[in-house]
Amino acid sequence: MRFALDGMLGRLARWLRLTGHDVLYVNELDLPPEKQDEFLLQKSRENYIVVTSDRSLYQRVIREGGRASFIQSSELTEQLIELSREVPLEINLEESRCPLCNGELEEVGRDEVAGAVPRSVLQRHELFWRCVRCGKIYWQGTHWKNILATLEEFEKKKNEA
Repeated sequence: MRFALDGMLGRLARWLRLTGHDVLYVNELDLPPEKQDEFLLQKSRENYIVVTSDRSLYQRVIREGGRASFIQSSELTEQLIELSREVPLEINLEESRCPLCNGELEEVGRDEVAGAVPRSVLQRHELFWRCVRCGKIYWQGTHWKNILATLEEFEKKKNEA
């Protein structure tokens, strides 16, 4: 699934990327505010699902026959739930994308990241991934437990709804 998110949903954009989705995030583009809605409308015509906290933009996309999700909450788990009510939101950490630039991640060996990550990280971890677009390196550090806990909370709340 491909998503195009408005500038108010940056955290959600990063999380959707992390969970394996292709995401365009308007705030990362050099578009003046008056051009952003038109950009998102165009993306809806290209089979992107527009995710927005702007009710009028949401209504315009729907009127034009596009797919959209209106997000009211400012809390991440609730945003994920709101989105999952509109589209079948699959979570696939095996297909994670770079949360910063949306690039694909490739698994790399320790020798390839030596010197690019702290020595202690290199000693404690076996698996590393590098973004093919921006070069950022990732590993399952202490933040990984927080990621899994957030996704577990999402799944639990989604099943309760």
